[in-house]
Amino acid sequence: MGYPAKIQQITRKDFNQYYINFPRPIALAMNFSKGDIIEWEITGKDTLVLKRKEVDVAGQKRVQ
Repeated sequence: MGYPAKIQQITRKDFNQYYINFPRPIALAMNFSKGDIIEWEITGKDTLVLKRKEVDVAGQKRVQ
């Protein structure tokens, strides 16, 4: 089952930003926490892959 989400655009003076909000069931299933670092990978014109950055043993996020 998929979960629909809208892409939001924030228009600034010099640039635009786009945001995607995750539905709660997805965030819970992936065990997201505030401040998690993720990375988007484009694998095709219609496909994005979301990757979580590695976490070390002490639970602190490692920036790669």
